[in-house]
Amino acid sequence: MSCKSINDIPDITIVSGSQPCQPNSLRSIRKSAPSWIEYAIAVPTKHGVSWQWQPIPNGLNHWFSDAITKTKQTEKCWIMQRKEKEKFLSFINDKWRTPKALKGKYLTRKDLLFNYFNKMSQCDPNLPTPAKAVLLGVNKLHHFSASNYQRRDSEQIRYDIFKAQTHYLDRLRQAITEPALITLFSAPKPITHTDSQIIHYSAKQQDYLCTPGRIPSLHYDVSTALRTYIHTPPIYLGSLRQVKVDSVRRFFHELHLQGQKLEQRKHTQETLRELYNFRVFELALLFIVLTSTRPTHEITFMKEYCFDKQSVIVFDKGRYRAIWLCEYFRHALSRYEFLQQNLRRHTSTTFDTPLMWFLVDNHLTVKPLSAKNLRQFMAKWWAKANSGDIAVPYQLRHFFAQHALTSSSPTLTSQDIDRLMGHANWGEQLGSDMLFPVAQNKLTSFLNKIPEYLHLAKIEGAHYG
Repeated sequence: MSCKSINDIPDITIVSGSQPCQPNSLRSIRKSAPSWIEYAIAVPTKHGVSWQWQPIPNGLNHWFSDAITKTKQTEKCWIMQRKEKEKFLSFINDKWRTPKALKGKYLTRKDLLFNYFNKMSQCDPNLPTPAKAVLLGVNKLHHFSASNYQRRDSEQIRYDIFKAQTHYLDRLRQAITEPALITLFSAPKPITHTDSQIIHYSAKQQDYLCTPGRIPSLHYDVSTALRTYIHTPPIYLGSLRQVKVDSVRRFFHELHLQGQKLEQRKHTQETLRELYNFRVFELALLFIVLTSTRPTHEITFMKEYCFDKQSVIVFDKGRYRAIWLCEYFRHALSRYEFLQQNLRRHTSTTFDTPLMWFLVDNHLTVKPLSAKNLRQFMAKWWAKANSGDIAVPYQLRHFFAQHALTSSSPTLTSQDIDRLMGHANWGEQLGSDMLFPVAQNKLTSFLNKIPEYLHLAKIEGAHYG
């Protein structure tokens, strides 16, 4: 609880729907009954904080709606005097006495009650990371960089927060079933002064709240004779390095076509080495897009850390972590190994290296694949497939994260995505985490469906040397 002095208690401003959003303000949307209250919420963007309107969760709207729309001189009523602030500060900071109705029940600390929304948001597996970044701040995320890998617009985030907070309140409402507890969670309403439950779910909502997946931001247009609510354009939060799925599809299709051109029934040493090096680059890019592994200095892994082509251990940002290989990548890896064997037979060379894949120069010397070489290769073929556009391998990792966020079959939780991406601040590295078979099967199912989503060409047929 951050309220330590009366200076921490802001004055609430009630504004009309035609005014811009500003800190510590509320407004009422009156498109239909019941009126819906929205509050100002700070949204972090690359240009700084942007204040956006957020609908109050269903469960508290009835209370705020009555307090705002049925109170005379609303603006003045919501400004607390100094004595009122001192009394309120004393109420939240002084020790609370346990009511008789709660004697013998499990009790929690009051600061946990004050931070109920934050605690629930932090552990909510269904709340996307961009929405968590708005509610909690980037510094309180599971990994401070996680929000930079996913992109979501303000309408989607508005819906995510509204849905989540409504669920948190409904969880409390369902727990308060005893008459004595209902009384404790009731208070007199404005004007009528009749006792009413503080948390009350409204079966009827305004239309703009009922579109699945997004809630638009409304502005009350008073510039024309016909005054009406208009939609304002959303703002985008999160990754600035997103690439379109069609661009990724075209890129890998272009690589597939080039690979077909290089495949021959009979090879010379030069043509075989050209095909081999091309497959190395292609395999490295498939590795990134199908596993989300970070493009490090050597874009490969050690042979001894690969277990039956099912999983592999990589050294990632100073830690070892396990990743899983989908069926398509296993076929691509087998194709590469077959090609490597052919190159060995043609050149009578033993490539003595612990690396799983590597380049071979004109002198048949092993040359580790570097991030720089991979960037240059991708830039060339990406531009050819996408009319001169430019992309880097790391953007394939961003693509993986965005696809995981929007996946519906299976649907991944924010923890699932963090696990796949290697986003871990709390010890989920090798030897410190464990997945149950059901969770493992869900992640494996997602990984195996990525090739189909990308329209990757099937790997089949004999490979000639």
